[in-house]
Amino acid sequence: MNATQHFQARTQQRCISAAMVDLILDCGSSNRKGDMTLLGKKEIDMEIQRRKQEIQKSKQEIRELEKMRSSGGAGVVHDGEALITAFHRHKKFKRD
Repeated sequence: MNATQHFQARTQQRCISAAMVDLILDCGSSNRKGDMTLLGKKEIDMEIQRRKQEIQKSKQEIRELEKMRSSGGAGVVHDGEALITAFHRHKKFKRD
């Protein structure tokens, strides 16, 4: 979107950063006409909670990856949708 001079002046006067504008446009909800996007306290709280959960999930995934790396990697044998076995990689396998 193109920012008008009026928009630029108002965001500067009201200490609304470009990052805040991006968050409003990404996370906010539009009115019926579609000419205004609002991000209220309730929506902000929900977005903060959602992002905190994503961070926690990412931290957990990083811990799991570090555990696998410390054992040299890991693998899973499967046949279609059936999981057959899982193992830690201690030596290199030739991939076909």
